[in-house]
Amino acid sequence: MALIEVEDLSFRYPGTEQLVLDRISVAFAEGERVAVLAANGGGKTTFARWLAGLLPEGILRAERGHVRMHGRSWPDWTAAERAAAVQYVGQVPSQQLSGAAFTVAEEIAFGPSNLALPIPEVRARVAESLAICNLEQLAKRDPFTLSGGEQQRLSIAAALAMRPRILVLDEPTSNLDPASRDAFIEQLAALPAALTVVVCEVALRPCLALAQRFLFLHEGHIIADGAPADVLSHPACVAIFGMTGVARAAADVRERGCWPLGLELPLTLEAGLRSFRTAERALGR
Repeated sequence: MALIEVEDLSFRYPGTEQLVLDRISVAFAEGERVAVLAANGGGKTTFARWLAGLLPEGILRAERGHVRMHGRSWPDWTAAERAAAVQYVGQVPSQQLSGAAFTVAEEIAFGPSNLALPIPEVRARVAESLAICNLEQLAKRDPFTLSGGEQQRLSIAAALAMRPRILVLDEPTSNLDPASRDAFIEQLAALPAALTVVVCEVALRPCLALAQRFLFLHEGHIIADGAPADVLSHPACVAIFGMTGVARAAADVRERGCWPLGLELPLTLEAGLRSFRTAERALGR
């Protein structure tokens, strides 16, 4: 059963003619890990904000369609209800900070405190989020003295402290150096299993590390939706993103007639090593 549904959603920003989202329909289930892959300008940030309930306010209304959670459209939810149901983490971690906290622990407590939760409950949520995001040693640090990777983990921790059902990540690794990016990707594996996570990205690596389902968003349309290998082999997706190095090597082997029928092209190095061993055994080499 779907946890959240996007139904026939079309949207353009005021003063513009082109639709950013054009009749989008998609649903996400509880616990799903989904990657929304799009080129820059492809509509992924707008989609992420609609999914998180951040745009249906004032003049920023859909031309048609809805985003519904539990059957209720986002405009029917109060801000507090939405914040408790879905959390959004954007591209620049420093912009996620409240500016009202002197320590990492206080930053994580900021959201639950504004829900007027009992102090023991707030403390429990802070401790849990610190542990999940590996921030215990930084609990007393000033948030603005953290590195970009640490601030990104703090943004995730603050979002998790709200105990959302859905976490929307908009290009979460775009401002991280390679070491911070890899550490952040590893940290995503510790997220609660029941949490639905949607990551909107232009980079393949975090998508492959996180998601079992891919969406390819192009010019406001969902062009492909399915398993990573199926979506990444779609001609339009290949034209924009190419193929991973491992998949390209496997495709070259397949073109030479040395790839068993029915064996999918691998997308990551780990999968590639397994697939090449399988291919060798199948071919008796």
